[in-house]
Amino acid sequence: MNTLDRRGRPRKYGKNRISLAKLAGHRQGWHTIRYHCRGVPAEGLWKTFLATSHVAGGEVRVFLLRHAGGTWAACISTDTSLSVEAILKIVSDRWSIEEHFDDVKEIWGVGEQQVRNVWSSVGCWSLCGWLYALVEFECWDEASECLVDRSDRPWDNPLRRPSHNDRRRRIAREMLSETLLGDLTTAPQDKKFRHRFLV
Repeated sequence: MNTLDRRGRPRKYGKNRISLAKLAGHRQGWHTIRYHCRGVPAEGLWKTFLATSHVAGGEVRVFLLRHAGGTWAACISTDTSLSVEAILKIVSDRWSIEEHFDDVKEIWGVGEQQVRNVWSSVGCWSLCGWLYALVEFECWDEASECLVDRSDRPWDNPLRRPSHNDRRRRIAREMLSETLLGDLTTAPQDKKFRHRFLV
């Protein structure tokens, strides 16, 4: 065979390489745990073991969590003395930061501003962060029913907590209703506007 026809050198793994998929597929060793997932009580199965990682440079604790739907997730901790509950809390806190960045990017468009220097970019990031914080602060004590109406979305889960976009829309609705309804009290289409903003 010509050496040019080969696809390259095959990968070489260590003899003791661990397959997380195989470990997650085993029925033995799972334990039940109750935890809060995005503020909602949930129940899952977990198993943990110690392993060596070249990336972490030593021993790590591997934690597998199987969700109620059958899917599973894996994470590692370089602190092998941490309990399963502590690892799950840290992962949950870290995921809330990811959700925050997703909302700031998707809703407020952070990073999309076309500015000329680094300090203008820093200012844009700061402004988007403040807008996010002010919306959350304004809606902090509001009930879920006041923040979102999913009657026009029958496929959506009515018990799902309001998103940041739902909170932002509620504030925008209030601002528009006060402005428009105040100016259109004598307009012939007053009923339609009231129905649009007060429903």
